Amino acid sequence: MLQSSYRSLCLLALSPLALGLAGAADAAKRVDLHALSVAQLNHQYQAATAGLAVASQANQRHAELLGLDAQSGLKQVNFAQDADGTKHYRYQQTFRGIPVFGDHVVVSEKDGAVRTLFGRKVEGLASEIPAGAAKLSRDQALDIGKHAGLGQRFAAMQSRDEHSDLMIYVDDAGRAHKAYVVSFFADSTSAGVKASRPFVIVDADNGKVLKQWEGLTTALIGTGPGGNVKTGQYEWGSGGIYGYNDVTQSGTTCTMNNTNVKSVNLNGGTTGTTAFAYTCPRNTYKTINGGYSPINDAHYFGGVITKMYPAYTGYNALSFQLVMRVHYKTAYENAFWDGSEMNFGDGATTFYPLVSSDVAGHEVSHGFTEQHSNLTYSGQSGGINEAFSDMGGEATEYYWKGTNDFLVGQEIFKSTGALRYMCNPTQDGKSIDNAANYSSTLDVHYSSGVYNKAFCTLAKTVGWSTPSAFKVFARANALYWTAGTDYNSGACGVEQAAVDVGMSVSNVISAFNAVGVACPNPPGGGTTPPPPTTGNLIANPGFESGAVSWTQTSGVITNSTSRTPHGGSWYAWLDGYGSAHTDTLSQAVSIPSTSTAATLTFYLKIDTAETTTAYAYDTLKVQILNSAGTVLKTCNTYSNLNASSTYSQKSCSVGAYAGQTVTIKFTGTEDSSLQTSFLVDDVAVQ
Repeated sequence: MLQSSYRSLCLLALSPLALGLAGAADAAKRVDLHALSVAQLNHQYQAATAGLAVASQANQRHAELLGLDAQSGLKQVNFAQDADGTKHYRYQQTFRGIPVFGDHVVVSEKDGAVRTLFGRKVEGLASEIPAGAAKLSRDQALDIGKHAGLGQRFAAMQSRDEHSDLMIYVDDAGRAHKAYVVSFFADSTSAGVKASRPFVIVDADNGKVLKQWEGLTTALIGTGPGGNVKTGQYEWGSGGIYGYNDVTQSGTTCTMNNTNVKSVNLNGGTTGTTAFAYTCPRNTYKTINGGYSPINDAHYFGGVITKMYPAYTGYNALSFQLVMRVHYKTAYENAFWDGSEMNFGDGATTFYPLVSSDVAGHEVSHGFTEQHSNLTYSGQSGGINEAFSDMGGEATEYYWKGTNDFLVGQEIFKSTGALRYMCNPTQDGKSIDNAANYSSTLDVHYSSGVYNKAFCTLAKTVGWSTPSAFKVFARANALYWTAGTDYNSGACGVEQAAVDVGMSVSNVISAFNAVGVACPNPPGGGTTPPPPTTGNLIANPGFESGAVSWTQTSGVITNSTSRTPHGGSWYAWLDGYGSAHTDTLSQAVSIPSTSTAATLTFYLKIDTAETTTAYAYDTLKVQILNSAGTVLKTCNTYSNLNASSTYSQKSCSVGAYAGQTVTIKFTGTEDSSLQTSFLVDDVAVQ
């Protein structure tokens, strides 16, 4: 007990000042963990815990490393381990024991050291979340959520799988709330009423609806080939790609139930759990809306999916038996994942029965996502969620046929053409193919075009294929994405996955660049930094590849439009907070022994809110350090007194360090009031 108390006191003394992560805050703040320097965190944590016993529980160790305050913790929700011993922990942050909604903390470590960080942590909750119990009960919040989620449909629908979970919710404006996250599945026996799976966030103290969205992950505009009048009839068990259905036989009765897949005939209804049975050996049930036997197709493709996932990704599609429920309602023009089962409509005027390899693969992939990253089904994360399912559909098609067409819905769509075009998303007239065209009003099926095109581009790159591209996206989903992942942070996860499996990271970067997406902090392993300009010893001198080759305080390297670069789109922005703060930016450079006239140059622009003409309150030091971190030279110190409206080139001789590896370091230090921003761009050592 004494040792534990001593440890807590030591860590408290060192955090947040020593760890530099969790300072006092007046409001809730999300911190992008991938933007933090893992090397620096490991070093600081080792220094902070020197002489102390290492925490035996990984979640405690990682909470300490991330500088979480005494009221916050990490609750493990998933764990995986690679063959090389790398351990992957997925956590949910808690505050006073209440889970924080929307983001996970993802930590990968090997040999006792953290290797990568993904997700976000939330700081500053104590000032916004009052102590004490919620004023609303779970049942009261559920009732509010059901009325808000269903509206005028409330009286006509029956609900199941109801959840009303107390959580901490941080809204888009950064305000934290104690809230209930309400979700449920609702349906009706009436043919004209569509199934729904609303998610509603209800303030736990005043009952206000803070946010809501439709969480029923659907095919909507369809995907995939199948056995219908458009494709022609095929016979399961006839050989080639038309293998035998895996059924259980007892006497003359065959039942569509095996270890991996169970298929259920709803026969126009909405409920049912009994596996479909027929007289062996041939099932002919039933021809409907141009489909020859939708339940045969569903059962076979369920088997394809459950084999494809471990073969291509190393993960199971689901953590439980896949249930395929066929003939959902009458003339139902959709297929959907309801959180536990697959449901297929028979179509009507727009679709043939929605049972095909890629429709099935698409919907089951929603289940994979829900059991791993749990990408929120709205905004950019919703577009990624939908795109990943399109990828899963194409991977299923490839596993079955040995090829795929990247055309979504071509063979079950009764009209000509396809519903979505993964390689050319804008061809459907609604989808986007570049992140620059994203709008929060876009349906997730159309914002999916950005990641769909990136996937197609990567899969068609020399050395890649649909299976290998799906492997890195699935690994990112399983290990690195979180509920709030957006286009850019999602790319970071895919790039790290490429590093993990030994594929080309530069190919992944190029595929994302083609759709206007860039990871702000690309992984170090496997990444080839852009070459320096002729004679320039600095890698990525204009920051156009983000943080590649640089060590930075989180967020220093940016493409924010709040300030302007000297050239290109990216630059380094140190300070500018208007409060006590220090930012650093550095890169190690090996200066050839013959470069005795080498000179450091960079472009600098300073803007300030300071009004003094006499005192340097905020400063930027430019220094040269040796490999031990000792300052060899201070080139200059700039301050708020040097403010200017334009960039100007600065220089410093570094020829005295020819034959050495030195570090070029910029350190911006700001006092407690009135901002000063130091903007650095186009750095060179020549």
